[in-house]
Amino acid sequence: MVNTEKCRLMKVISGKYKGRKIIVESKSDYRPTLTRIREDIFNLLSHNNDLNIELNEVILCDLFAGTGSIGIEALSRGVKKVIFNDIEKKHTNKIEEFLKKINEVNYEITNFNPYEKKMNILNSCDIIYMDPPYDHSFELIQKKILINIQSNILVILESSNLIDLDNLILMKKYKNKNLFFFRA
Repeated sequence: MVNTEKCRLMKVISGKYKGRKIIVESKSDYRPTLTRIREDIFNLLSHNNDLNIELNEVILCDLFAGTGSIGIEALSRGVKKVIFNDIEKKHTNKIEEFLKKINEVNYEITNFNPYEKKMNILNSCDIIYMDPPYDHSFELIQKKILINIQSNILVILESSNLIDLDNLILMKKYKNKNLFFFRA
């Protein structure tokens, strides 16, 4: 059980779990995706014709899940299934605790290091969301992850760096973050 005195709360923005609180430890080793960015991601997925996404038909992988806020938001908005992956079992345990509390069943939890193990499960996804730790370079992501996934999979990458992509569909800039939507 988490001591809520040392925590912050994030809320699910929209959908069937709107307003539910996700507990985020104040001194955690991850950084939750900001509300505005989460909202923009799902507005773009729902309304941008260039992305051509039907959320209710999507399997999404939250590859560096942390709090699980992206995957939880996706489930709230009606995606078919979410695969939450985080190398830290303590993170996925908290995600699973939240999902059990709300009686959600359309998810899978994994604890792989995506740089060390070829995750065949990624090729069963329609969307892969990546918000890797700050010290992870895009070159490492390309060499160890993107090279192993099918070209029809939509990748959403959150990064503080500007990245030059040949297959970029859409990019959204924020004060200190960027969102890149591209096919692998």
